[in-house]
Amino acid sequence: MATASGLDRPIRVVLADDHALVTEGLRSLIEHQPDMMVAAVVDDGDELLDLLARQTDVDVIVLDLQMPFSGFKALSILRERGDVVRVLILTAFADGESVQSALQLGADGFALKTESPVQTLRAIRQVADGRLVFPRSARRWMSIYRRGEQEAPPRLSPREEEVLAHLAQGLPNAEISALLEVSENTVRFHLKNIYEKLQVNNRTEAVAWYYRQHRNQL
Repeated sequence: MATASGLDRPIRVVLADDHALVTEGLRSLIEHQPDMMVAAVVDDGDELLDLLARQTDVDVIVLDLQMPFSGFKALSILRERGDVVRVLILTAFADGESVQSALQLGADGFALKTESPVQTLRAIRQVADGRLVFPRSARRWMSIYRRGEQEAPPRLSPREEEVLAHLAQGLPNAEISALLEVSENTVRFHLKNIYEKLQVNNRTEAVAWYYRQHRNQL
């Protein structure tokens, strides 16, 4: 039977954090969830990279940025070597520099240690399902790829605006196509045009652009 993430097995999660209280608390919560399991716990980036070189069936890494052998460095190496595992950043402070750096390195979302652990579990499921996750308190930092206040934003078509708005909600292509009653190929076509107009390379950068443009409405 498929889980909420669409997998036919529990979501395999690796916890990468050097704070034992954080990992043990989250591990206990995850082990009580029928749709997820803890595949491993590591406390530094080097150990994480070594683990993923040997264990390729991991779905989501919950990654602390400030652990030894920086989480930033580990994330950068993961993306450089082409690991497709999804990465949820778990951090105490969603400051602008950290958010910007993690997004540029290919993070799939953020969860805050100051929020309810239930929110972290929800974020793990969303990231496993291919969604992009950004806490509301972090969205004010979505000023990456800034073009300057005086420069007119690119002009998107009404349909492209719809697609981008759904993308910013974290919806995968299949859900966007169902909502708009178009094929997934059509959604991919619109996304290609959106990326070209915004001069971005991927979904994460497009969402960052969206939140910058709509920051006064959030």
